[in-house]
Amino acid sequence: MFDAYDWNSVEGKGSDEDLTLLSLSTCGFCASARKYLDERGLAYRYLELDTIDPLTKAEIKDEFRGNFGRRPAFPSLVIRNERFLVGFIRQQWDEEVFPEDVAS
Repeated sequence: MFDAYDWNSVEGKGSDEDLTLLSLSTCGFCASARKYLDERGLAYRYLELDTIDPLTKAEIKDEFRGNFGRRPAFPSLVIRNERFLVGFIRQQWDEEVFPEDVAS
């Protein structure tokens, strides 16, 4: 999913294709989401959709809708191309991105 696009990649634990962040450059919650992933030392890829070509932006939104049945809101974190989180709520991200940490 989303393989045809030129992503910004952040190095860290895991593969950057396991976590895909769709964000906006002007979104405070998006900035908090990136900071969260950075603080956890995770590899991820991201795009700020308001800074790319409108046609590419539309294609990405359509692909997201085709896979998940809805348009993305921001931030949207796609986890292993299987599920996604919308918005940045730290407790939810802790449970979904690091379920083994929450269980212990």
